[in-house]
Amino acid sequence: MSLAKPQMRNLLQAAIKKNLAITAGVTTAAVAAYYFLVKAPRKQKYAEFYKNYDAEAEFERMRKLGLFQACSKDD
Repeated sequence: MSLAKPQMRNLLQAAIKKNLAITAGVTTAAVAAYYFLVKAPRKQKYAEFYKNYDAEAEFERMRKLGLFQACSKDD
């Protein structure tokens, strides 16, 4: 039995194809992980927050604390 001949031509192109495939797979996995582990939960938390958020009540609370220069603390 003889040894297989080594590939002598197109070594760079073969390595580039292999590395591009690996890079595409890793990138896709990273994007999917970021979406499902970070982006989707954050989006859900924002939706839940703004579902119950009352901007007028928050404004009044901050005004009474004196956080605004243009508004007085008085009622």
